[in-house]
Amino acid sequence: MPKDGRRATVGVMDFLRYVLPKDVLIGLYEEEKRGRFVCRAVLQQLSLVTQQVVVRLACCAGEFPAVGVQVWTALKPKQQDTIFLELYEWGILSEQLVSSDLEGKLMRMTPQFLKGLQESMRCLSTAPWNSLQPIQLKALEEEAAESHKSVTMEDLERYTQHVWDDVLHFLVGSTGREEPPAAVVHFLLQTGLMQPDPDFNGPEDDAPLVITQTGYDFMLQDNHQQVWHFLVQYLKSLQKQDNGQNLVREALLLLICLSFARVGEPYLASALNKDSRTMVKHLALFGLLYTRKIGKATVFYPTRIALQIVDNDETDSASSSLFSLSTKALDAALADPRPKESSHLAIIVQTNFQVCAYTTSPLHLAMLGLFCDVGTIRRLPNIVIMHMTRDSVTSAFNLGIQARQILRFLEKHSHPNLRSASNVVNVGSAFSSPIPANVVDQIWLWDRERSRVRLTEVYQHQCLMEGEFSAVVQFSQSKGAHAWSSEKRSLIFVDYAQAEKVQKFARQWRTRASSNR
Repeated sequence: MPKDGRRATVGVMDFLRYVLPKDVLIGLYEEEKRGRFVCRAVLQQLSLVTQQVVVRLACCAGEFPAVGVQVWTALKPKQQDTIFLELYEWGILSEQLVSSDLEGKLMRMTPQFLKGLQESMRCLSTAPWNSLQPIQLKALEEEAAESHKSVTMEDLERYTQHVWDDVLHFLVGSTGREEPPAAVVHFLLQTGLMQPDPDFNGPEDDAPLVITQTGYDFMLQDNHQQVWHFLVQYLKSLQKQDNGQNLVREALLLLICLSFARVGEPYLASALNKDSRTMVKHLALFGLLYTRKIGKATVFYPTRIALQIVDNDETDSASSSLFSLSTKALDAALADPRPKESSHLAIIVQTNFQVCAYTTSPLHLAMLGLFCDVGTIRRLPNIVIMHMTRDSVTSAFNLGIQARQILRFLEKHSHPNLRSASNVVNVGSAFSSPIPANVVDQIWLWDRERSRVRLTEVYQHQCLMEGEFSAVVQFSQSKGAHAWSSEKRSLIFVDYAQAEKVQKFARQWRTRASSNR
């Protein structure tokens, strides 16, 4: 399936451009009812100049002399080549053009994208499905003799946050929380975020699940990255099924169409085909959709992160749906000092390596405990104070956590007032972080301590005969004396303490080699 499985993607559109084969991408453009939304989504990803080129080309029946296109942009050759490459990668142009060789050539759009874009420009509908109006929802409830509370934006944000909190609590082994659905637990195992406890002595099937090094990395990512991580694994699992390519195609179409739906608007699942209805249930497990049954009908509500996961933006705005509620919770917590369970987290890092965290969540305490000294913890009604020490940060490194992940976590969850202050104070400067500079530098220094240069006393052995090099290397490795070797130079460095053994072996080998001639 992938074009380049090594490239890390951050959203659906990134996946379409860099991972999905071009013929499959072009096939999405010609999908009968949803292809125009794919074309519209791709158009929105292009730069403003490239959008102008595409729209003008579409108004010229999809082709125009390539030399004339240069007049449209008035850009330097290198910039034009960037545009041509971008359009070719997206499957918009039928062939890749180069600015130095445009004479007599036509700039021609692929017919699939041209048709989809023209349909998108003609169609007045901005959403792929019709949302249910309040009167229609009420009619459904009356028909089913049921009564439901209306779903608000805050309800959806709280629901998404709750889903991911449950996943993270399960990762760190918190008690007293609802266990995620079996499908989510299966994904945690499948993606290597958790594994059966290797130290468990009982039957293998009864072994409890424990977090892995990959799981620690996952915990310190922002919610946008976490959701996308699960979606990538979901697409891979679909690919392994019978008719996998069509299922992946259907999933991508559904995700793209969701990006044009309205957050918090109710949509009937019956408007989707069978495969998409199944996928709606799966996406609800990840918190991307909220579903409810009204009689025999299933209604789904897109959440904000479902719309934003299509974008490639990894900035704070990409996960604003998961933090806007946290900001409100922080304000409420500061106004009411009584401790209560809360999902907000606001961190202040001081120059003396003291970490002040506004939170009452055991999950946040567990996450901070990965790189803070738990022995220094002090609790107030709605604030926890801990210290980062050399030993605590080094312990985090030993778990597979990296310095950049610790710093990114502290920045992502820094107090809102600190973020705004750092933006004002550091305008135009190279360093704009809510974390004190000395703390940032020290964490990097602790990280680099692990790769210090170590001096080892060695003995240099020069091989003189054919076959001697491989024989001496093999012998020195078997004795644990090998330090470095170069076959090209017939040179071997061995541990000085065992140099006499290696020399003795080399002399004996040369004697045997000479007698066999």
